[in-house]
Amino acid sequence: FLTKWGGLGSGEGQFNSPWGVDVDDQGNIYVADHKNHRAQKFTSDGQFVVQFGSHGTGRGQLNRPSDVTVDPDGDVYVCDWANDRVQAFGPDGSFITSFIGDAQELAKWHKMTVDANIDVIKARRRVSTLEPEWRFAMPTALEFDAEKGRLLVADTQRGRIQIYEKLNDYLEPQFNL
Repeated sequence: FLTKWGGLGSGEGQFNSPWGVDVDDQGNIYVADHKNHRAQKFTSDGQFVVQFGSHGTGRGQLNRPSDVTVDPDGDVYVCDWANDRVQAFGPDGSFITSFIGDAQELAKWHKMTVDANIDVIKARRRVSTLEPEWRFAMPTALEFDAEKGRLLVADTQRGRIQIYEKLNDYLEPQFNL
């Protein structure tokens, strides 16, 4: 045992059911604070840095986040569990974008879904109609694969992993397969 910090509560540096945790390349620690409807960033010695999100259903708001991960650029991704989406934030906590498991909003995106059985692979480009089966259903975990520059999301209720590739040559980060 090395150290501990935090405690039950809703203030900066406090938690109410922390679920997911990740560490960036500089040693900063990120925590998905499930019942406080936010994610928090701390220095390696536990000093509070910034909060990501607040309770709600709007852009940049969270409802029971279940996991958090960070990419080498410092962008933070949060599984917004009860809102059935993933939200992306900048290193300073600013909202970047959210996605719900389909490519309906941005034609630059395309995506891939790998079934839990690995026998069905579906890929779509420039989705123009909303198909409910492509939406996330309570995503519970995610991880950024820095080596391949992709975000993997566990879409638990649909029994699949959705994989996105981050493209850095746009003004804002975009995701592609």
